[in-house]
Amino acid sequence: MTIPGGRSSVSGITATVLGSTGMLGRYVVNKLGRVGSQVIVPYRGNDDDVRHLRLMGDLGMIVPMRFHARDMDSISRCVERSDVVINCIGKQELTMNFDFYGANVETAHNVARACKEAGVPRMIHVSALSADPGASSEWVRRKAEAEQAVLGLYPEATIVRPGVMFGEEDKFLNLIAKWYQIMGVCPLYGACQNEIRPVYVDDVAEAIRAIVFDPTLDGGVYDLEGPEGYALRDIVEWVRVATQREGLASIRTIAPDMTAFLPEGMEGYSPHVSGMDISDFFYRMWPQALPGAPSNLGVRGDANMLFGTEWVASGKNPGFDAFALKPTSMKSVAPEYLRHYVKGGQFANQDSHDGSGTLT
Repeated sequence: MTIPGGRSSVSGITATVLGSTGMLGRYVVNKLGRVGSQVIVPYRGNDDDVRHLRLMGDLGMIVPMRFHARDMDSISRCVERSDVVINCIGKQELTMNFDFYGANVETAHNVARACKEAGVPRMIHVSALSADPGASSEWVRRKAEAEQAVLGLYPEATIVRPGVMFGEEDKFLNLIAKWYQIMGVCPLYGACQNEIRPVYVDDVAEAIRAIVFDPTLDGGVYDLEGPEGYALRDIVEWVRVATQREGLASIRTIAPDMTAFLPEGMEGYSPHVSGMDISDFFYRMWPQALPGAPSNLGVRGDANMLFGTEWVASGKNPGFDAFALKPTSMKSVAPEYLRHYVKGGQFANQDSHDGSGTLT
């Protein structure tokens, strides 16, 4: 979708982007700021956390404002003058102040309530493609609860459900590569044959911008997935090849999936289920800020989010076709930033001379 104007123009849109310091949020801020929109960027931490966002719009068009997800007054101040509020908050690790419920459900509820009370005309809530109240993953269940909390307060809200996102700042492909680089192994639980259709974060941000500038798209539920589906194990193997770690790093199944050999009703006793439970216990007890092994793939402290979940659209809701967008292939973008994990650097295999000092 082509939006007229540039960063020094005035689009007439004032938007609040919550979660603007996260992976998706910064792309959304950039998409809006570059076409002359004024963007409110609420933040909870240090002023430096939002400093890089100021460059995404013209002078005075990116407006940082302090807020707290449990302080209704601060949320109201951030949304009261906006034409549209975009909630990208969806933390993937536990903290001392916010568990999965607090970060994903309570926060979404408070934002929707503030928008309704302030009379905000439009709201966009970012959920997850696999959101399901009956999922084995707590994080996935919380995303489904958040949708219901938002729609209960703001029935006209638009729900955007992206799949597992990849991009330069992702905690997906980068995390796999870090395991290879630091530990020399990438640990998996079970067969890892669940299907994932990775989606490019820039495509998701472009879809959100399309909704902002086209009110006819309001009120829908959009399932945004990538163009290709892969088994999780195949993605892990592809990253090993892309980072030239064959022979240097291995894929290790920590706990095998034995459900095929267990009686009906006893699938929960499979070693891979116990392995994920033990892993979750460890990562929930060990703060991310402390030294230690990298986090498990997916959400820290919820291994089922990636190892036990199918990340494929149901087909019941529109996807990128509703925006006339063609999603980007993972293999066409990811090698550009995975090159940083190549042993010896991206040019390590390029010979500068023939070994005897003779230039070639």
